Amino acid sequence: MKSTICKDIVNSFVSIAKGMRVTLINWSVLRPSVTELYPEQRPTLPDAYRGLPVLPVDPKTGRSRCIGCGMCAKMCPEGIITVEVDKSDPKDRKPAVFTIDLSRCMWCGLCTEVCPTKCLVPGRDYELACYTREGMVYNLEDLMRLGGEFPPEPEKKEEQADEPA
Repeated sequence: MKSTICKDIVNSFVSIAKGMRVTLINWSVLRPSVTELYPEQRPTLPDAYRGLPVLPVDPKTGRSRCIGCGMCAKMCPEGIITVEVDKSDPKDRKPAVFTIDLSRCMWCGLCTEVCPTKCLVPGRDYELACYTREGMVYNLEDLMRLGGEFPPEPEKKEEQADEPA
């Protein structure tokens, strides 16, 4: 009985020493801080970051390249995308209604992968907090405003005739 009490006392001091060792190893004086001071210091997002799907504006035409095919709405597993085509001009396909309900989005990126014109791209915005559920529904104008402009297409280099085939 007496030996078990002595073992318990020794084990308690050993466990306290182990805990203090872990505390000293992780003490902020000995290790650099990994905490980001968020509003003042913005985090660097990885290249593969999938944010809010947005519709960038074509700088030549001033509108989105979306043709209203609805492939993004069909591919979305949550069914949160609504696309309706403007039928006023049959030669010019453009969406009349394009909404995304981000409150149910699971950020899978399937909608951006299936887009035939590559007009729906993942955005870089991560500050999406709002006070109402209606605030999480983004319409065509919001998505185009957040999307910015398409980057200019690189000029294609003409192949020189002197190069061997």
